[in-house]
Amino acid sequence: MKIVFVGCLILLTAASVLTHLLEPDLRSDAPVLYWVTDANPARSEQVATFHRWLRSNGHPRMQLRLDTANNAVTKKIIQGVSGVGGDVMDSFSGGALRQLHAVGLLADVTASARALGFDPGHTYAPVASEITIADCQYAFPCNVYTALFWVNKATFAKHGLPGPPRRWDFETFERVGKQFVAAANPSGKRPTVFFAAGLDRDIMRRSLGLSVFNETLTRCTLDDPRNVRALALIHKWTCADRILPTASDVASFATETGYGGSNLQLFNSGNYAMFLSGRYALIQLRQFGALDLAVVEHPYGEFPNTRVDTRCAAIYAGSKHRELARYFLAYLASEEYNLHIVEDADALPPNPIYTRTEAFLRPAKYPNEWGCHEVFADAVQTIGIGRSHSPFVLPSTAERIERETFDGFISGLYPAEQAARLAADRINEEIQRALKENPRLRPRYDQLVVRQRQIEQLRAEGRRVPLAWIANPFHRRYYEFKNWGEK
Repeated sequence: MKIVFVGCLILLTAASVLTHLLEPDLRSDAPVLYWVTDANPARSEQVATFHRWLRSNGHPRMQLRLDTANNAVTKKIIQGVSGVGGDVMDSFSGGALRQLHAVGLLADVTASARALGFDPGHTYAPVASEITIADCQYAFPCNVYTALFWVNKATFAKHGLPGPPRRWDFETFERVGKQFVAAANPSGKRPTVFFAAGLDRDIMRRSLGLSVFNETLTRCTLDDPRNVRALALIHKWTCADRILPTASDVASFATETGYGGSNLQLFNSGNYAMFLSGRYALIQLRQFGALDLAVVEHPYGEFPNTRVDTRCAAIYAGSKHRELARYFLAYLASEEYNLHIVEDADALPPNPIYTRTEAFLRPAKYPNEWGCHEVFADAVQTIGIGRSHSPFVLPSTAERIERETFDGFISGLYPAEQAARLAADRINEEIQRALKENPRLRPRYDQLVVRQRQIEQLRAEGRRVPLAWIANPFHRRYYEFKNWGEK
């Protein structure tokens, strides 16, 4: 037995030495940086373009390598706190960025961004709240995206109807949706063709003037009647009007048609006339051939809006190559990288100036897409708003609670009023728990609670509120829309 153990030890030692000798860092005559990202095939070309960009601009030599095995947030945190995180780490949304920041994994790049040209002024205004935390910049976008409705004009034409308008309110959405479902399912039996695959609850309640949080981000406000109205509309359109599919409808597609429940495939087959997604949907839609496409905005109540998200890159605070990693973020703002995103249709390029190019607006290979691309760019810049992140609760926690309560509501466990109240109560309990567990948050929280009372007092008196008092990016835009704020 001892011989077996000794033999295993020798083999393991030899394997460890061999692995160490084969490490890319040891075989490269330039510093090696690791980019923790997803396994998108486009990443290899983006790395090659980065190396060419370094050479053509006379920047320091380095080698960028991909790490697609550790892209989950939990893996990034485990590796980061252990001191072995990737030099550059992708973050899917400002919420995930805040989760990494909460455990001290991110380097402040504010000064570097100004020096190397990747500050928030080089991207879309609504993205600023996604890449900055407490007025410090921690990331720069790899791409920017917003969810709008892709429209299959051929599906509407098949059932003798024109396509929907680019901007529409809830009433128009319901009326057009009922007309479509009646025409597409003339038997009156269980529908197999639906108006849309689903809706965005956050955009809906925002369009009614409501956010997940109040103006100072100190309290969850989902117990507001406007959230109840949004939930009731979704229920009506799903269960009564049948213009949206239920969970059982989606399951039946997966079992009966072989489409696997994919929104894009069901959109291509005509089971959905519209589906909500970003420009990145073209990566798969192009595989279906030259579909007759259009893009329209999400329906609204009072306030047209759309939520802006980003896949952004941040620098690991523990990286020994932090100074070199800054150049990768500068590359994301460059012409070379942005034109690559334009061509691949991987959402919007980080820098909005490239959405005004002919290559973006009218891609030569895809004339069927002409008229679609600018709708995304215009929406981000005119009605786009970043997410609302409270510093007193993890975004992932708040999103999980909201999703769980909605699932309970739509499955019939409790009515809209109870779902709304339950979501608010649970999120506010998490805020109080965070304050108890981290007393350092309390002074700032108490200051903001006082500020919230001042805001509410001014509103009660019919007076304008200084926009500088409002921390929630949604409320800043909504107050401007209502003419309630002053600069």
